[in-house]
Order: sequence, then C-alpha cells, then structure tokens
Amino acid sequence: MSAPAAITLKNNAGTNVTFDVWSVDSDNVTWSEAGATSILGTPKFKLGRKIPPNQASGVYRVLGKLVYPVVNATTGALDGTITGNFEILRPAVLSNANADEAYARFKEAVALAIVKLAVETGAIPA
Repeated sequence: MSAPAAITLKNNAGTNVTFDVWSVDSDNVTWSEAGATSILGTPKFKLGRKIPPNQASGVYRVLGKLVYPVVNATTGALDGTITGNFEILRPAVLSNANADEAYARFKEAVALAIVKLAVETGAIPA
C-alpha cells in the first residue's frame, strides 16, 4: 500500500479544497482541511477498513466519515457540526468488477438531488 497523500474535495461552489494527511494508523487515515485556522472548525475526512480474519471468504468493510463543523463568523463559537458516514461491505468471494459496479452506483446515489434535499430539509420522497 502506498503512503497516504493529500486529497482534494470540491466545495459547494465547485472549488477544489485540499485536505492534508492528519493522522495515520494501520487501518485508518484521517485528512484535515489545509489552512483551517480553528481547531473547532476544521473539516476532516476519515477512511478506514476492517479486514476479515478469513480473507478468502470473509467480508471486508470500508468506512468513511466526513465532519464539517460550522463556526460562527462573528463570535467564533461552534454553531454545529454536520457529519456524513458511510460503510461499504464487500464479500471477499466477489470480484473487483462487482465491487466497481456497486461503488459506481453508490457514488451516483449519494449525488442525487433527492439526497441533497434530504440533507438540507430532512424531506424524502413519499
């Protein structure tokens, strides 16, 4: 496995935001937004894995978490934190092609306008 490096995520305006490696252990990497000035208000992204004891027939877990704290521009106080989590389970017996297809659908599902609306308002199609 290669050493973790900085990553780039786009913000709501479509601008690239760089996240630098913040911490690393054998099963987790956490990135922190570069240039963030408040320990309260530093967005972070964490990617982890859980490898099954039986790597030939077990289930691999990939876990992700994005934390977006919102700091009040006037007071400097933390107004709140928005957190997004995901977990992808992959049986070892399935192929990379199967995993790639599931990932593509997962990525597209999260990008749907109905998911954005649910994050903004709590509304889901009924």
